[in-house]
Parts: sequence; structure tokens; C-alpha cells
Amino acid sequence: MRFRKDKDIIKFIVISLTALLFGIIIFISIQSMSVLGVIFIISGLIGFVITFMVASKPKQDLIEDERSTRVREKAGYSAFIATMMIAAMIPLLQLLKISPSLTPSREIVQVVRDIWIIGLWIFIVSRWYYNKKGDV
Repeated sequence: MRFRKDKDIIKFIVISLTALLFGIIIFISIQSMSVLGVIFIISGLIGFVITFMVASKPKQDLIEDERSTRVREKAGYSAFIATMMIAAMIPLLQLLKISPSLTPSREIVQVVRDIWIIGLWIFIVSRWYYNKKGDV
């Protein structure tokens, strides 16, 4: 298996290894922030794996064609509309007191995080669906 060695790949390898090293230093030296060190270690490992996955493919395989660009645009549009509809429904449910899990005692940060995660999953599923559907 041949790996590309261009400047972009080298840059991401350096960033991943720096995050990994930084995480190990934090984990070993600062006991009160060991969770942050673990997060940096995991991020560095994930970045390292993704970099090697990208480096193993030829550069021509990474160029997107019109169809994949259109699939991503359509999935993003669908995810944005669905996320905005969900975000608009939450205050309505709170106002009408229909949903007991959406009481005003729930922090707005949790609600925004949940909406963001739902939007990401809608984007992923929509992208998969439009890619399988074929007529974009």
C-alpha cells in the first residue's frame, strides 16, 4: 500500500501527533485535568487514523463530482429545514405544556445540544438516502 506524502498529509500527521503528545503530557503531569488529556489522546488517535485513511487513497479519488456535491447540498438543505422545524416545535410544546420532558427547568444548553445532534443525524441519513435514491 502506497501512502501520499504531500504537504497536507504531513500537516495533519503533525497536528495529530501534537494533540497525542499534548494529551499524554497533560494526562501524566496534571492529575486534576486528566480527562482533558484523555480527550486530546483520543482526538489525536482519531486524527491519525483518518489521516492514514486519506493518505492511502490517490488524490484523484478525493475530488468530488457534481452528483456527490448535489447530494450533500440537498441533504444539508433537508437537515436544516428539519432542524429548524424541531427548534420551532420545542417552544410551542413548552407553551402548550404538552411535553413534560421539555419543561422550562431544562437547561437551554441541553436543548440546543439535542437539536444539533438531531440535525447531524438527519444530515447523515438524508445524505445516505439521496445517495441510494440516485435521482438528485
